[in-house]
Amino acid sequence: MILKLNLYPVSTDLEERINAAIQEAVEKRIKTIEISYGEAAASVKKRILNFLNKKEIRCLYSRLEKTEKGWGRVYLHFRHA
Repeated sequence: MILKLNLYPVSTDLEERINAAIQEAVEKRIKTIEISYGEAAASVKKRILNFLNKKEIRCLYSRLEKTEKGWGRVYLHFRHA
């Protein structure tokens, strides 16, 4: 099952929305989260990736996958025990 989170247009509460989606995925044992940030600036992508690489967030998911071209997306993959 894939949980989709659309962050376009960009708002100020990116971290809260991403954190809520991660907590929902952990609770419901969802395997993948697709975070779409659209045609936003590179600074938005950096902001998202910096948040996802924090130590307390990084331990919740197993793998991160980024798209390089086109509509910006980040995939978080989970391995539930």
